[in-house]
This record gives sequence, structure tokens and C-alpha cells, in this order.
Amino acid sequence: MRFSHSVLLLQFLFFASLTAQNMPPEYTTQRIQGDAPTIDGDLDDPAWQQVKWGTDFHQRQPDDSAPVSQETAFKILYDERFLYVAWRAYDTDPDKIEARLGRRDDFPGDWVEINFDSFNDKRTAFSFSASASGVRGDEFISNDGNNWDESWNPFWFFKAKTDEDGYTAEARIPFSQLRFGKEENQTWGLQVNRNLFREQEASSWAPIKQTQPGWVSRFGILKGLNGIKPRKPLELQPYVLGQVRTGGGFPDEDPFGRKTDERLSAGLDGRIGITNDVVVDFTINPDFGQVEADPGAINLDGFQIFFQEQRPFFVEGRNIFNYRITQAEAGGSYNGDLLFYSRRIGGSPSRFLRERHGAGRFVRQPENTTILGAAKVSGKTRSGLSLGLLSSFTEREFATVIDNNGEAREQVEPFTSYNVGRVQQDFNEGQTTIGAMLTSVNRDLHTEELNFLHNNAYSGGMDFVHRWKDRAWALRANAVWSQVRGSEAAITRTQTSFEHNFQRPDADHLSVDTTATRLSGTGGTLAIGEFAGDWVFETGLTYRSPGLELNDIGFLNNTEQFNYFAWGARRWRNPTKAFNRFQWNHNIYAGWDWSGESLNRSYNTNVWGQLKNFSNFRFFLNLEQQDISRNALRGGPLFRRSPGYAMGGGIGTDGRKKLNAYLYFNGGKSYDGNVMGGEVGLEINYQPTDALSLYVEPSFNPSTRRDQYITTLTDDGRTGYMHGKIDQQVISLTMRATLNLTPDFTIQYYAQPFVARGVYDEFKIVDNPLAKDFDNRFIVFPENNVAFNGESGTYQIDDDTDRGIDWEFGDPDFNFLQFRSNLVVRWEYRPSSTIFLVWSQGSSGGTDPTQSAFQALTQDLFANDVRNTFLVKGTYRWVR
Repeated sequence: MRFSHSVLLLQFLFFASLTAQNMPPEYTTQRIQGDAPTIDGDLDDPAWQQVKWGTDFHQRQPDDSAPVSQETAFKILYDERFLYVAWRAYDTDPDKIEARLGRRDDFPGDWVEINFDSFNDKRTAFSFSASASGVRGDEFISNDGNNWDESWNPFWFFKAKTDEDGYTAEARIPFSQLRFGKEENQTWGLQVNRNLFREQEASSWAPIKQTQPGWVSRFGILKGLNGIKPRKPLELQPYVLGQVRTGGGFPDEDPFGRKTDERLSAGLDGRIGITNDVVVDFTINPDFGQVEADPGAINLDGFQIFFQEQRPFFVEGRNIFNYRITQAEAGGSYNGDLLFYSRRIGGSPSRFLRERHGAGRFVRQPENTTILGAAKVSGKTRSGLSLGLLSSFTEREFATVIDNNGEAREQVEPFTSYNVGRVQQDFNEGQTTIGAMLTSVNRDLHTEELNFLHNNAYSGGMDFVHRWKDRAWALRANAVWSQVRGSEAAITRTQTSFEHNFQRPDADHLSVDTTATRLSGTGGTLAIGEFAGDWVFETGLTYRSPGLELNDIGFLNNTEQFNYFAWGARRWRNPTKAFNRFQWNHNIYAGWDWSGESLNRSYNTNVWGQLKNFSNFRFFLNLEQQDISRNALRGGPLFRRSPGYAMGGGIGTDGRKKLNAYLYFNGGKSYDGNVMGGEVGLEINYQPTDALSLYVEPSFNPSTRRDQYITTLTDDGRTGYMHGKIDQQVISLTMRATLNLTPDFTIQYYAQPFVARGVYDEFKIVDNPLAKDFDNRFIVFPENNVAFNGESGTYQIDDDTDRGIDWEFGDPDFNFLQFRSNLVVRWEYRPSSTIFLVWSQGSSGGTDPTQSAFQALTQDLFANDVRNTFLVKGTYRWVR
């Protein structure tokens, strides 16, 4: 009997221990009695004696089974308007604390952090980070930790101080910067983190294993918040701007050759709380002159180039508007398709007027469309409903033309409104989410010259995510649709555009309807995967119908495709004898067009990891077994590209060092040897002092392909798809330097020279586009049948030796040069109130294609006129 009782007692203690281990930790705060603490980094204020320290941190990386190297503690207090946080980061060797400086949200050193899930919805949270050097970081966390939006810039204060026991940090966070309900007694999710830089050790108060998916859903609990009232935010941020532009590349005879333009303007950004849960952000006459220039890029395959959004208004809060149609772990070209791509707003005018200097025609064309104003409503209610509404208006734009008929203004962009709506509802403690999104673009077309644009464009989507088995498994599904409306010319243009190609002669299932005034289409994705443990996988299907069109407000890479993808990985997250971390991935891709024709089959395997000495590496191998393109002939029939292989990777040194580097390289070729190329680049980071960081990245990308498309020609009823052999070189050099005089005063310089050269020969025309043998796909013109007319700058080809010109096309050789730079002096003289001094410099144009890319870079980079922009901008953020 005693034995049975002993066994039962041991079983009870064992299961109680397991239960305690799985229970989230709790911390109880208290309202301040007396004076609030002074935010100076010292923790000797009497108020801090009113609550206990939160302790017992757990290592998360590199080894979640090992104890922490250094202890950490925290305290939380509050009063009517603010939360107060104190951190004590103990360090047995305080001289080794890394206090490197950086701009806001960018601090490569030691730091502590606190995350509040103030709605306790287990999906969203607000993160506040404090570095030992005094740099602030703040991010809005969504999708249970899968999205960290560093563009969120709340108004808060903190100070840090180093002493003989380590370092301390003290913060004051206004309740107006958080979102929470109206309950008298609040319970929030809570996580406190620390980064120990020299050990690359991450630790957390609420334990999270590396093999466990999710982040916010695994927080601890914050109790003791009683009687706090939600505060509706009211923030205004006016700005004034003075700008001077010089240069511009005008020839001497150009009547627009005035070298200097001046501009003085003002605008306003603001935030108004409808409720504590829902806010309105707005901007009037926005200016983004302090934003870094886009990197140089050139693309000869016809697909659009995607550029990241960098404008603050559109970046902040973008997580709720992020609707990726696929988002597969395996990747793929379709992964970039978006229902909403904010770079469509305020982009280059849709109509481009060409100059003809020799004929006396000169044009002054606006570079970008003016954004008159924009507003967005965003928030999340206590019931788990997330919502986002965005509306923006752009100005009608005109180009000025001077020719033999005098001076005239021609419209190049209509007045346009852009609207986006997004809702998501959480169920089952955030494990299930159902959402919807709608977009619209409406153009006020007043001139016949703009009838190639859509009058209206609408799109929408429904999405569903369900997680189960402690969030280890996930099922994702979505469906999207679109409809564009416009003139017969506009819809015909869309049907025959690069993404659609309804005119393909071999597509019996497609046809161009020249009388149509609207076009509709659908798309969607279904995927399932397991993301917990050492072995993980995801597999799914995604499709785009021929009529899907999103590019008025979204980003659509291609249509008429049905794709299968699969991804699987083996992960070693905790240290082994050789590695701190290691992962081996496998990916499979297959695609078909709408008629069922097999287009592509490929396989990828890759590894990445970190060695015990904190150096890192990645290597990959791509094997392509079939590549048939529906776009390569720009409306022509399906075209077989030579399949092949590619391999490459990168090797990086210890990122903790003042000087570290990452060498990346890749190369590949088709199995038949008709396509080959590669790239090599080197990223070098050097931080000679805590205040100064330097970055340089040279890269070189040579390639050769014998099936490069040039143009489509017609001759006596024949259609010829002209191709050639191209030898291409691309060189870029990206440079950044940041000097932090204080955590709030920085000088940053960015520059990138970019050169792309392509030289063509071996001209040929497509004969049998699907032939498996490369030589059977083309008719190659003998050199004797090809002549270059230097006077007209065209190639002339006689393909039947009758000494007549059967095909004629412009010289495709190019040597493109571009230089972009920004020098930004940024002083945040009070939290979120900033003065900018900016010098931007830009030059682009061409040079002699017979020169190599290296010659162009060293001799002709500044041969074209350089445009300089000088800007002074001041903002003041008023917060109630």
C-alpha cells in the first residue's frame, strides 16, 4: 500500500513538473505610488522598489537546451499615461559589452527588448528595443512573429548606462502608442529578450524552443494592469522643404536647358485615433526626397523588375496590406505576385513622349506622378478583427513639348484614385484566420492619347489559414480575382501584353477579342505543411488564369500558369560538434500552361549553416530538366529554352568582428553549352569605431547566351522572331558609410555606379521553336548575308541571297551607365521629429558598346550630365 502511494506521489510530481514546464511564466506589475521614475538609465528611483524583478531567462540561440551565459532581469510599472520598463543586463565582463552605434532599428551590438501582446490575441505584438549604446528599435509584430515591421516608429523614450555589473536601460512608453481593450483588469502577453553580442546568444524570459513555430503565441503573461484607459492617438507632423536641382543632361540647343530649378513646399503627416483600436494615418503633399535611390538593374527577358518600397508613409503598417498570392517556402517566380504593390502609386507617368533633337522636337517630361494626398485606416479590435483601408490620389500630369509648331502641353498621366481594403478575423486563439482584400483603381481619362489605359481596375481575394497540433501544422488557401475595364484599344493592349499573350498562334484556347471592353481572371494557392521539429515540409499548388490582371495596383509576374511546388528540410538548430546551426533544403517545381502543356520541371537542393567559429556558408545546386516559355517570343508560340544546371553559394566570416566579409558566387550553363553565365560578389563590412560603419559590395556578372530575343519582324506576310548571341557584362559597386555622432544624429552616404554592356552577333530567326536540338530551333544567317548600315544604325539581312533586304532592325548593342548617390544628414532632435539635409546625385545614359564594361566604369561613368539635388527638410512630431 505504501509502495502504491509512493508511486502515485512520484507520478503526480512528475506530471506536475511537466505541467509547470509548459505553463507560461507570469509577471505582475503595479501602478506607481508617488513619483514616476526619471528616465536616465539609473535604476535608483524609489518607484522601482514597488515591484519585483522578473528573472529566470532561457537561452534560445545558439543552444535552447543550455543555460544563459549572463543573467537578465526586468521590472514594469505604470501610471495614468505611461508604461515604465527597467532592464538589468548583468555581465561578468562589462568591458566586452558591444556598444556600437547605428540608426534607429539598426544596432549591431548588445541590446534588450520587450514585446507586449496588448490584445492578448497571440498573433500581434509591439516590440521596443534598447541597445547598450542608446539606439532605439521598435517593430510591430504580426502573423505570430512571421512579420516584423520595423517601419513602425512610435513615440517613446529610453536611456541606457553601463556600470560595473553590466548595463541598465530605462524606458517610458505612452499608452497612446499601444492598442488594447477597455477592460478594467487587463491581461497582456509579454516577452522580454536579450541579445549578448559577443556570444551571439539570444535569450528570452518566456522559453521558446527553436523547433517550435510561432512567437507571440508563446509569450508569458503580464498581470496587474488595472484601471488603465485606452487613449486615442493624436499626432501631427508638419514639414517644410526647400529644394534646388542643378544639371539635367540637356543639349545646348534644348530650350529646356535651364540648369537650376528651385522649389519650396510644405506638407503634413498625421495620425488621428477613431478609437484606441483604430487609427487614421494621412499625408498631404508628401515628399520622399530623403529616401535612398533604387539600385541599378537591367532585365532583357521582358519581365518587370520589382523594387522595394522605401517611402515612409507606404512602408509603415504595410503588414496588413501584404497579400502575397503564393508565399511558398520553396520560392519561385510566382512568389512575388501581390494584390497591392504600393510602388504603383506615384510612379513614372504612363505615357512617355519621345524627343527628336535632330528634328527640333524637345520634351520636358515629369519624372514621377505627384501624390496629392493619401490616408489609411488601420487597427485591430479586441475581438480579433484586423482592418486596413488605404486611399490615395495622384495629380494629372503634363509634359511640355516644343517643336516647329511652337510650345504645347500634352497629358501624360490622368488624375487617378487608388483604394485598398483589407480585413482579417482571428478565431481559435489566433490559430485560424479568415481574411479578404479589395482594391480599385479609377482613372479620369480626358484625352484620347491616354485611352490605352484602363478606366477602372478592380481586384480582390479571400484567404484562409488554419494551424493545429500546437501550431505545428498549417493549411493555407486563397483565391483572387480581377477585372479591368477600358476602351477596346486598352483591353486589346492588355490581352496582347507580355504577361498575357492572347495572340499566341499555337494557343487554340486563347484568342484576342478586339471588341472587348473588360477582361476578368482568377488565381489562387492551396498549401499544407508541417513546421515544427527537425523535419519540416510544405507542398502546394498555385495558378493564374489567362485573364488575371493586377498590374494597375498590384504586381503580377505572369499569367496562364499552373504550378506545383514542394519544399522539405532537415534542421539542426542546436549546436553539434561542427556547427552552431545547419539546414539542408530540397525543392521541387513543375508548371503547365492553361492547355496542359508542360512548361517547366526543376529541382533545387541547398544547405546553409553556421560553424562553431561563427563563420557562415550556403551552397546550392539547381537542376533544370525542362524550360518552355510562353513569353520568350513576346506573343509568338511556345519556345523551348535549353535546360541546364547552376551551382553556387557564399562564405562569410564571423559577423561579430569589426571587419567581416561575405563572398558569394554562382555559375551555370545549359546542358548543350549554348547558355552560360555566372556572378561573383563580395560584401565587406568594416566598423573601425563604434560610431563609424563602412560597407562596400562590388559584383561582376558575365554571361553568354545564343538565344537572346531581339525583336519581332514581318516580311511579305512572314513573322520573324529575331534572335542573336549576346555577350553581356554587368558591373555594380554599392557603397555605404554611416557616421553616428550620437544615437540621434547620423550622416549616411550611399552610392552605386552600375554598368551593363551587351554585344550581339550570330543573328538567327526562329524556325522550329519547340525543337529539342538547339540548332534545329533556328535558321542562322551567314555573315555574308548580314550587313550593318552605319548611316541608319540598322542591321540589314538578306535571307534568300537575292541581294534584297528581307529583315531590318536597329543595332541592339548597348552599354548602359548609371550612377546614383545620396548623402543624408539626419538629426532626430526629439523623438520622431527630424531635420534632413540631403544631397542626391544622379546620372544615366549610354556610351560606346565597343568598350568593355570595365572601361565604361572607369572612363565614361560621368560622361553624361550629372543632376544634383539639394534638399533641406524639417519635421516636427506633435503627440497628444
